[in-house]
Amino acid sequence: MTDVVFIGPSLPADEVGRLLPDAVVLPPVAHGDLLRLDVAPGDRVLVFDGFFLQHPPVRHREILDLLDRGVTVAGAASRGALRAAELWPFGMRGVGEVFQLYRDGVVTGDDEVAVVHGSAEDGHRALSVPLVNIRVALRRAVAAGVLSDTEAVLLLNIGRDLPFRRRSYRALERSAPPEAKDVVDRFLTWHRQDPSDTKGADARLLLSMAADNAPELCPAHPGDQPIDNLHTRFLDSWRSRFAGESVGGHWTSDREAAAVLMLLHPESPTWHRRGVLAGLAEVDITDPAVEERASEVARRRGLTGAPASGWDWLTDRERDLDDREAVLRVLVRAFGTTPYRSLALWMVAAPLRTPALLTAARQVAATAASLNETLVPQTTGRRRPGGRLHFRTEIGDACFARLWGSAVDELEAAAWDRGFVDLAAFRYAAEPLVAYVKAFGSPRLPTVGTRAQEGTLAGPAARVG
Repeated sequence: MTDVVFIGPSLPADEVGRLLPDAVVLPPVAHGDLLRLDVAPGDRVLVFDGFFLQHPPVRHREILDLLDRGVTVAGAASRGALRAAELWPFGMRGVGEVFQLYRDGVVTGDDEVAVVHGSAEDGHRALSVPLVNIRVALRRAVAAGVLSDTEAVLLLNIGRDLPFRRRSYRALERSAPPEAKDVVDRFLTWHRQDPSDTKGADARLLLSMAADNAPELCPAHPGDQPIDNLHTRFLDSWRSRFAGESVGGHWTSDREAAAVLMLLHPESPTWHRRGVLAGLAEVDITDPAVEERASEVARRRGLTGAPASGWDWLTDRERDLDDREAVLRVLVRAFGTTPYRSLALWMVAAPLRTPALLTAARQVAATAASLNETLVPQTTGRRRPGGRLHFRTEIGDACFARLWGSAVDELEAAAWDRGFVDLAAFRYAAEPLVAYVKAFGSPRLPTVGTRAQEGTLAGPAARVG
């Protein structure tokens, strides 16, 4: 069993290691981080802290995806407590006082757990105090007889009016009106003698429960609601964007690997065509008679002869094709293109998704990324994240037209034959590979049906043939 912990300002990383030895400790979670995890049923993911300004926050479907796969996901203290309060009916486990406050609707604002914190090198040290900590401290002061309920509400409202970046006990003291000075002084004098850190306490509680294999952290419960309508195009898009592997210091996503296989593998049009026709004929993609069976399906459905609605899928030169071939091309292009700009591995023909081919495709993508890093605007000599030069459309089109042996004005048809819905989708996927193709030409990718050694990488300068 693997334990993965996402934590930042709520608790120091070394304390996580002391409470839950052998846990994989990662920085605060952000959108996409859960999709990168190599976890399996029975593993546990503990979420404490998460980004929400610097990066998009972790999405609910990312957590539901893990739950659906049999992974235990539990949250406490901060972003984890908030997500657990939203998803506990579906099986995410929540622990601690912060979770209970959100679950019961006492706290509803995300800002109550928000803090300013230092960098990763600084251990994500908290530089402000979350309002939820102040709230619980005021509640304890009421229970201890230090404050009345009315006085606690007064101080809570003062803290709530402060921007989350400025919240602290000192700021509470400075912001209090003159008539509340005595109340603030009484509260802070008591608090300094008996300080509390609710988020830290909740984090320690969940880590201790995980170390003890507490039954409350079971992966499934009879009362959990079923997770329906999980696999949408949004989740598919996120997975293809974030899931992947690191190659040579570059993270290569499934989307990038799919682009390499669809755009650069010489057998891509052949296997894409066979896959689409096999699906229409409801036969296996390796059936040697797949085109004849698809043609028979077309005849039964009255699609003999290139239909008027299908001419848009053919180039001017292709309109002289015989009826059988014209119909097959129309079928492949009409039923085999995806409207999604973000590619995914499922869009690649199954015979091209072998481990050896995926490994080689990721190597090509990593090499292409390295080349693109050199495309820095010369006007400044500096590069912001993602701020490289991009190739003009006509250069990319000409590059791939030469590679595919196609006329530039027939490039869209060549893109259709690889599964792209239009030139815009093709160009979006192809532009990051233009520098690679211009520098090295076509990569040497393992052919389908040969026993390539696992882990064999693409030689950038070698050509197929």
